[in-house]
Amino acid sequence: MTTIAVQDPRNDLQAPPPPGYRVARRRHLAVPLNVTVLRSGVPDAVPGRSVDVCEGGLGAILAAEVHPGELVGVEFRLPDSASVLAKARVCYQDRLRCGLQFLGISAEQKAAIEAWASERPLTPVAQPSPQVREARRVEPPASKLAEGNKPRPARKVSRSTAFARRKIVTVLAASVIVAAAVGWWQWEQSWQEIESHLPGHQVEAVQSPMQVSWEVMQGFLVHQSAIPSVPARMKGMAVLTAVIGRDGSVVRLRPVSGPDALTRIAMDSVQWWKFEPYRVNGTPVEVETSLAVDFH
Repeated sequence: MTTIAVQDPRNDLQAPPPPGYRVARRRHLAVPLNVTVLRSGVPDAVPGRSVDVCEGGLGAILAAEVHPGELVGVEFRLPDSASVLAKARVCYQDRLRCGLQFLGISAEQKAAIEAWASERPLTPVAQPSPQVREARRVEPPASKLAEGNKPRPARKVSRSTAFARRKIVTVLAASVIVAAAVGWWQWEQSWQEIESHLPGHQVEAVQSPMQVSWEVMQGFLVHQSAIPSVPARMKGMAVLTAVIGRDGSVVRLRPVSGPDALTRIAMDSVQWWKFEPYRVNGTPVEVETSLAVDFH
């Protein structure tokens, strides 16, 4: 597959953070999560379990390997809190363990993570070993320091060389800007594909139902369940708005007027009515109509 490199929103030219880098201190969190990866144009759902989390990202152990730079959709639920759905990028990967950096997350979900994290203890950060700390304190030999302090002779740069360098820098900068723009466009296209396959987050085209009078729809009625009889003291009329799907079934009902008791009885009955599909140019469409149920 083609790995899409996406720049950190804080700096379009910034490379992905190195392994172990964290924008904020994380809190321990062990809950199931679902990661959706787009590979060869096909969304792949990878289950896993979180390790720790902060408002900037999370650490996780997944049931399959992911690769640094991959764009993913991640979904999990905070204990005793709301579900979180976010765009993320794989920052590092070590076998089945990986770090995910949030790139697209709503302000409400970020605030929910911050509120949840504020009540939990911090995850301990691994400290360098004594050998590493000792190696960091080792100073270079005096001869190296003395050599480094010696003034270096100034090198003369010709005007043509300086112009060539500026030209190269300009071309490289333009290439980086173009690559960033193309990468961002690819990121948006990939995320739309990922998001459309996330569980419970399918995106469908929404089209308003066609308005059709009840006099017309009565001719399409093929099954009408009986309206229950009511006591004399409850006589009256219930007016409803019904949305009839492309298959002729009643998909939505809304009371318009009438006593609450009568509208409830009418809706319980009308929801089982069946119509022939209403067609426009031979294609079934969803329609909306108003009908009155008379309890007499």
